[in-house]
Amino acid sequence: MQQFIPAKGLSNKHLQSILSSTGPRKFFEKRRSAELLASSQSEIITTPQGVKLLGSLSKTKAKRKGIAILLHGWEGCSESLYMLSNGQKLLDDGYDVFRLNFRDHGGTQHLNKDLFNSMRLEEIVEAVKLLCQQYGGSHNLLCGYSLGGNFCLRVANLAKEYNIKLDQAIAVCPLLDPPTTMNELNNGLFIYEKYFVKRWKSSLFKKLKHHSHFSYGEQLKKLKTLDQMNEFFVIGHTDFASTKDYFEGYSILGDGLSKLAIPTTIITSSDDPMIPAKQLNDLFSSEWLSIDLQKNGGHCAFIQNWKLESWASERVVYLANKQYRKCLPL
Repeated sequence: MQQFIPAKGLSNKHLQSILSSTGPRKFFEKRRSAELLASSQSEIITTPQGVKLLGSLSKTKAKRKGIAILLHGWEGCSESLYMLSNGQKLLDDGYDVFRLNFRDHGGTQHLNKDLFNSMRLEEIVEAVKLLCQQYGGSHNLLCGYSLGGNFCLRVANLAKEYNIKLDQAIAVCPLLDPPTTMNELNNGLFIYEKYFVKRWKSSLFKKLKHHSHFSYGEQLKKLKTLDQMNEFFVIGHTDFASTKDYFEGYSILGDGLSKLAIPTTIITSSDDPMIPAKQLNDLFSSEWLSIDLQKNGGHCAFIQNWKLESWASERVVYLANKQYRKCLPL
């Protein structure tokens, strides 16, 4: 379990990243996670500030350990394949699993008046705290992918300060520095930028259908690139004066994780096409933070064989069990 070694023909970073969420893996992963999907119950979490976030709760049939809360990436949702894969593995291992949607993700544009942005950390902190209070057990885990990994790390950083009964955090290919990742998306393989532009525009158009106070429809139609989208969004629909200020607001480099006080692991790959691994060196050095850096894996992929099974999902369970055993009374 210490090293990810992809099957022959699966080592390319772009193939890994694309296969992780498209094509035949949709069929395989939904079949493998049939129990998770069949047992899931939709639930709306309402934070003390009145924000409503939709998620899906599945209860384990095994000896219960606690709650595992999963956070998806940007323009993903609770049904993203990595959420299903990870959720089923954790369910089998004795965790109740709550797959949480961010605001305006997973078809929830109708639930809140204001638009999602990545600086809306407080509502995720409060949602995680409420879930741990309501469904928590002896070992409660928070796990996030990509942007969800970024949120996961920021929540973990505040867990003790906000008195959250959270015992462990695991972030898979977390976003480290937004300006760098946007630059990688703009200048890397064109398919990534096109994917996020399409998904983001679709989400913003859905928001218009539910909230008539927005009037950006005609402007949105003209936007073609992520740079154009970011400028339109940040200046027109956040409190930030520039995209630079906005992006720096949720960067976790420097002292961004200086308050960590729970065991936290980052699982990532050296060949991630969106998040340069060299930036791991710029994270705050903490006794609570471990880095699990693999040579291959792409972005949030780690597809280990031609059954398109995820090594990362198994790794999360391994790390959770390792920490869980440490928490058991002697």
